[in-house]
This record gives sequence, C-alpha cells and structure tokens, in this order.
Amino acid sequence: MDSGSPMAGFLFLIVGFVVYFLPTFVASNRKHVNGTSIFLVNLFLGWTFLGWVIALVWASSANTVKTEEKIAPGKALSGERACPYCAETIKNAAIKCKHCGADVEPIKQPRLKQGWVASTACRDEAERDRTIEAMTAADLPVVPMIGLAVGAGPYETKEEAKQALIIMRDGPRLFSEIVYRDSMSGRYPLIAD
Repeated sequence: MDSGSPMAGFLFLIVGFVVYFLPTFVASNRKHVNGTSIFLVNLFLGWTFLGWVIALVWASSANTVKTEEKIAPGKALSGERACPYCAETIKNAAIKCKHCGADVEPIKQPRLKQGWVASTACRDEAERDRTIEAMTAADLPVVPMIGLAVGAGPYETKEEAKQALIIMRDGPRLFSEIVYRDSMSGRYPLIAD
C-alpha cells in the first residue's frame, strides 16, 4: 500500500514545524523582551495544546523591546510622534496609544546644552529656592544662570523662551528677560542631564 509521495510528507513536516513554532515566530517578529523564554516554553511545552496557547498569548503581549524613534524636527518641537504600532499621532509622553490601545514607551526629550532662556535674577538663596519651586510647579525646565539667577530653558527657539516668560509672568509672577545661554563661553555652569 502506497503511503503517499515523499514530497507530501516533507510539505506536511514543514507546515507542522511552522504551526508548532508559531508563538516563537510571533515573539521574534514583535521583538518581544522575553523572546528566549517564549521559545523555551514553545519548544518544551508546545506539544501540549495548553503550552502552545500560553506561548502564543505571551508572544502576543505588549511587552516588546523599545524601538528607537526617529523624530521629525517639527514633531519634536510639538511634542508628538507616530505610534510604533498604528502610525497615528500621539504625544511623546504617552504610555498608551489612544488610537489602537497599545502600550508604548514614553520618549524623553533630550536636554539642550545651549539655547534661549527666560532668566530671572534673585536677591538671595531663599528667593532663588522659591523661584526654582515656582518654576518646577509650572512644569518649566530649570537651569542655573550667573550668580543667584535661574532660568527656564534652554529652548531651541526664542519664541519658546518667550512662551516660558509668559508662563512665569502670569503664573508665579516671576519677571525675567530672554537671554541666549551658551555652553562655550564658560560664563554659565554646565547643564546636567
């Protein structure tokens, strides 16, 4: 009795291999953080239907490796980026996409080393500490200036520094001036990340 052609047996073997290791392929394609563990569960427990289902569900979870985002210059200033899963626009600080519901890693903006600053002069250390508290409460980036002065920034454009100046004036009633703070002159302390 003929049991079939060798080609059909080989094709059956290939299809069985792909179906058996489907959770591993899904985890690898999604760059899952626990890809090796998923492979081991799939390899040793995949022969049981429950082990295979557990590996597939685990591979489909949102625990993936952080992708390096390529931020367009306009998007970086506006604080928005594309979701890595659905490509819709979301905030840089978002941890969940409002369009597809996927968990995403927030992007921290790199701190500029030089740029436009809304600088405020302080009379003594107590006033400087109160000014820093007020600026932090207004969600402004605080940077040391010359002497007891502190500033909000640095910002890439003068317009952004003017917006910070308006926030400082209208909110905590801090009066400041716009200056360019460079890292080359040696007049200002270095900015730590």
